[in-house]
Amino acid sequence: MKKILGAMVATLIISNSAAAMQFSQSVQIGQIGFPVQSPYNGFIITGANENSGVAQIEEGQFLNDGTPLKTYAKGVARWDKLFCDYDFNDDDYLHSIRLGGRGNYVLASDMSFKDIFKIDSDENLTLYVFYHNYCTTHLNIIGVKNGAWQNYIDSKKISEIYFGGNDGYKMDGSIFYDKPICDGEKIIIPYRRWHWEGTSDIEGEIILKWNDAAQWFSVEQIKY
Repeated sequence: MKKILGAMVATLIISNSAAAMQFSQSVQIGQIGFPVQSPYNGFIITGANENSGVAQIEEGQFLNDGTPLKTYAKGVARWDKLFCDYDFNDDDYLHSIRLGGRGNYVLASDMSFKDIFKIDSDENLTLYVFYHNYCTTHLNIIGVKNGAWQNYIDSKKISEIYFGGNDGYKMDGSIFYDKPICDGEKIIIPYRRWHWEGTSDIEGEIILKWNDAAQWFSVEQIKY
């Protein structure tokens, strides 16, 4: 009987372990946006598999490899499964970049320059991370699971819940998020504080885990 119970417990442990969704390390797949105070006539877009926008050569501006810098004013770009409808001249600049599935955009974003990362899982969930960093940070995570797109994480909402909304541009002592890293079933977002003299050491981390019952992410704060 003890052997049978032991085998049942071992099976349960293995089953529970296998049930936790596992995440691969994030990989940068592109960029989009308008760098602060830049003189450009459109958005910088890099890494896209497709882009319907018309390229403009920015006179006297070059990439690190010496090639002329190109920008794009209006179009649709695609990275992997991710589509982006952008309009540099949209009167509503806070929503000039829209992201999600083809014609199914779940995130409207401002013009600010963003790095784009992809996170794969061992189940049918693919995540895309948008990370802005210039005297403040803003991080969004959207994803597609079984064909359905969702806007899962907005760092500004996390700041409201855990840090009293202390999160703003050039705000001394405000929360400053690092790029997310993955460790098995966890997506980890370390956080610091922004100060005029420089950012602090890491003070803690936000832990995201997939909750299969809720079909959403749980959020936990760890303070160092």
